[in-house]
Amino acid sequence: MLDSWLTLWHWTHLFESLLVNGKICHAFTFQKERLDLWIEHENETYQLAWQPFQNQFSFYMPANTSLPRKKVNLFAREFAHPITIINISQHSHFPIVRFELDEGQEFLFDFRHPHGNVYFRKNGLLSNQFLKSVVWRPVEECWLNSMELKSAVLSNELSPHPQSLKFHLIEPRLFDNPDWLLNSPSRRLPEIASPGEPKHTKVEGHAGADDNSNIAEIVRSILHLSRQHKPVTSQDSVEKRAHTVLKRWQRKAEKQKAELADNDWQTIQHQADGLAIAIASRLKPEKPETLTLRPEFSPTGTEMVVPLNPQFSLQQNLERLYQSVRKTKLRTSDHAARLAQTETDIEKLEDLIEAGVEDLLRKFLEEQGERFSQEAGVAAVHLPYRTFTSPSGLAILVGRNARDNDT
Repeated sequence: MLDSWLTLWHWTHLFESLLVNGKICHAFTFQKERLDLWIEHENETYQLAWQPFQNQFSFYMPANTSLPRKKVNLFAREFAHPITIINISQHSHFPIVRFELDEGQEFLFDFRHPHGNVYFRKNGLLSNQFLKSVVWRPVEECWLNSMELKSAVLSNELSPHPQSLKFHLIEPRLFDNPDWLLNSPSRRLPEIASPGEPKHTKVEGHAGADDNSNIAEIVRSILHLSRQHKPVTSQDSVEKRAHTVLKRWQRKAEKQKAELADNDWQTIQHQADGLAIAIASRLKPEKPETLTLRPEFSPTGTEMVVPLNPQFSLQQNLERLYQSVRKTKLRTSDHAARLAQTETDIEKLEDLIEAGVEDLLRKFLEEQGERFSQEAGVAAVHLPYRTFTSPSGLAILVGRNARDNDT
């Protein structure tokens, strides 16, 4: 379990080197059960995100350029104005990291619970917490900075706490994969993956008396090296795009099936036929808005209620119902044709994915409007039309909707 303790120690050391004397400007959430801190320090903006699931940190260097629009502010009373981080320390016996703030305030990241929690204290008294269901368990006030804690452990004065943690370091403008995992940081730099290998890198570490490396410098070096890595077009990238398109088409097919079910022209046809029988039998509606037909007058043999528009006569309502039947039939035919085409495309795409022939898969996707860039094999602008070839060899461009057809 020493590696898990080292992980927490290294990240405490990273926070010390980057965030001390910085100002916490915002505390908010825009994802379920995730706390985000917006910290400004030396003309840099850092975003520290924490999720209870597996006690997971995400550290963005620098932060995203703008705050999310649909955010919910947290600790609004405590962070009514920016608060300076005076010191960052770790508890001597428990997996707790403390951010000491000005005016006697503290931010505590407590990892003792399986899902952890974040607490806010003022003058030693608990005033707020992130998850209301996880109660703070008091501990002896014994806090050490990263170097003091490391010296105490190496001199056998303390035993590292057995706590399994996961931490993520993400630079969003450089990495597609949000799971670039640093489970156990160490002194040596990782090797950047060669083309065709996974882009995430696991950095393994160990404890040692001479381990005085600065984790912040390691992080910067990793990010610098990653900028030199250029993704290349590969079969994996084409297949990934194909699976994305397949999911989109499957959602589209479900939507088209729902639209087809909503266009029930047969029900309207029965209502029109029933109203025609009522007019021939000289039946009168009980209410201006509805006409109830007994089974002997109903075309279905069961009691039926025909909706009426009080502004029109029975004959005019009959004409409007038959007109609605014709329009609904046309819509149903159109929806059925589009659904059949979508299901055909899905079946063909599934066959191509199973065959695994990159050229055929790419060609089919391009015919469906998916355009690939030359650098990374990633789909670029989504084309507003689909391409078909006529028997005479002419290219036919069909818009995806009425607006695209007009274009």
